[in-house]
Amino acid sequence: MRWPSAWVTACSCALLLAGCGCGGGDAKQTKPSPRPPRIPVDVAPRLAAEADLIARAQPGSCAARAAAARLQADAVEAIQTHQVPPRYQEPLLSAANGLAARLSVCAEPTRKDDEKKREKKKHEKDH
Repeated sequence: MRWPSAWVTACSCALLLAGCGCGGGDAKQTKPSPRPPRIPVDVAPRLAAEADLIARAQPGSCAARAAAARLQADAVEAIQTHQVPPRYQEPLLSAANGLAARLSVCAEPTRKDDEKKREKKKHEKDH
């Protein structure tokens, strides 16, 4: 498994768990533990889906770069509109910024590149 894919998938799982608010306490406790902060149900799945899109994209592709930029912008917007609890803001923004930085350059093959490859193969066959 590619490292960025594993990292993005792990972030997606963390976002979903934070959004769902998992509660697994001991039943013998007399005082209920405080509920962990939650990311709204409309925000967590959207950010997780964007992270999954990045994981499925070809590394170094323009599609991956665009998806990372979209995730970064949506994470910033969610934080600025107070939809992400303070507890999750830094990890979410760090993950989104890290992905955007690693995928900042795209190298989609151009038509000229494809033609050059074909000409090179043809030349190699002739000799």
